Amino acid sequence: MAVAQPHARNLRKGRHSQPCQYYFLTVSVAGRRRIFTQRNHAVVVLDAMRWLSGTGRFFVDAAVVMPDHLHIAGQLGESTLAKVMHTLKGYTAKCLAKAGVETPVWQKGYYDHALRDDEDYRIRIQYLIDNPIRTGLVKHAREYPFVILPSWWE
Repeated sequence: MAVAQPHARNLRKGRHSQPCQYYFLTVSVAGRRRIFTQRNHAVVVLDAMRWLSGTGRFFVDAAVVMPDHLHIAGQLGESTLAKVMHTLKGYTAKCLAKAGVETPVWQKGYYDHALRDDEDYRIRIQYLIDNPIRTGLVKHAREYPFVILPSWWE
């Protein structure tokens, strides 16, 4: 059973979905379990993000699936953040449950940050790319297998 998080409601305060706006999103696994150490689990999430991008709901520029959470940066299409996250979390939870992952898979809610300018975008993308390095999983970003790198990144 998921533990109630009294601060989760605060994540929604001031949330506004603006089509064409760029966002940085963070989603955590329920109980911060490290379920994405298994390749097949992480691939489910990466494939779902690529699918979302292909549908025009959310254009993923960069993403990283860490052992117990994920970060996504990109542009909202003709949808809302709530619908995008509901689709991503719902679909991946079903797939992961079929693969034997304990439910609930995801914590309730998610963190979103509207990217305000090019510098904000660059800082958030670099944070996302450096996450596996900071946590000691790899020495170089290209070594981490569960990442979608932006086309401009070297």
